[in-house]
Amino acid sequence: MVVPVANGLPKLRVALLLPGLGRVQRGAETAFLELARGLKAFPDVRVELFGGGDDYPAGLTGHTVPCLPRERFERWPQGPVFRNEYCYEELSFVLSLISRRAFNPRRFDVAVHCSFPFTNWMLRRAEKRGGAKSVFVTQNGDWMCRAAGREYRTFRCAGLVCTNPDYYARHRTTRQAALIPNGVDPAAFRPRAGVPAFRRDPRLPADKKVVLMAGAMIPSKRVADGVRAVAKVPDAFLLLAGDGPERQAIHELAARELPGRHLLLGSVHRDAMPDLYRQADAFLHASRDEPFGIVYLEAAATGLPVVAHDGPVPRWILGDAGLFADTADAGAVAATLREALAAGPALGEAARARVLADWTWAAQAAKYREFLCDVAHKTPVAA
Repeated sequence: MVVPVANGLPKLRVALLLPGLGRVQRGAETAFLELARGLKAFPDVRVELFGGGDDYPAGLTGHTVPCLPRERFERWPQGPVFRNEYCYEELSFVLSLISRRAFNPRRFDVAVHCSFPFTNWMLRRAEKRGGAKSVFVTQNGDWMCRAAGREYRTFRCAGLVCTNPDYYARHRTTRQAALIPNGVDPAAFRPRAGVPAFRRDPRLPADKKVVLMAGAMIPSKRVADGVRAVAKVPDAFLLLAGDGPERQAIHELAARELPGRHLLLGSVHRDAMPDLYRQADAFLHASRDEPFGIVYLEAAATGLPVVAHDGPVPRWILGDAGLFADTADAGAVAATLREALAAGPALGEAARARVLADWTWAAQAAKYREFLCDVAHKTPVAA
């Protein structure tokens, strides 16, 4: 096999694998697409994406691997290995990869993924046969990396990317690990020009403050708690982007608690998200156990005041530029939302300044490149 070279050194060949790539715009999918953009900027890296759709950004090499979407499995039985609809979707993705011979692990030095168990099992088997080194990213948590029972005891990886300091502290002494958070593109997620808020969507009211929530409608995101909190702020209007198994319950709750004061958009394309942030006055994310939370950075980069759960990861990301409350307490969240909506531009400006200093995808891609080269035992080309 002829290996491409850059400046006389072999290129680092990176594969990114995730069932939702090219098909949906969730946090992990957004992270992998932006990581691919960042890695592509380096002359000594070749990156390709493998996912279930065909909607890949221009300039990226993406491969469509048809699979069944998780929504098809929301009512299927759950148990060991098949613990939720994500596992069924992942199995269909891996079976398609194998049956269609869409992915040749020998063509890559590292294969980056965040799905368990089936993708992890496939890559580990391929690695034993001389294929790409398996690199796992904790986009969806680290329980599979530390649980000792059932299928979790089979978890293996050549490299572990920890998206927050808690995960890194747990694994730094037992695995080849690196602390690399997610990032944001501050050129795309930029503040709106002028005040009051620019309302491109005529369904949004001109006489109310708009609170944006963006996330999957699943229990861990606590969207229902956010709805109840916004309901306690009389002059607030809820704008909600996202989809998931709780969609019907959330629709019914919003109709009951926020009559005439909500707009539920369902899934929103990634290209439309920056403008969506610019139409809001504050951002609320109620999840209490977030592996990272790219939405924090997107909202902050857009110059929005951010209300988040008072936990170590949100405080690590936002610092003094965020506002925090116990998101299980609707009254406390409502009070913090009122504070955010009353805040002047200084809070949003501080949030964006924090993003520009520490949290761009260009900075995170450089850290990935260094770590992936280390895992693959390659020397990166000097900048």
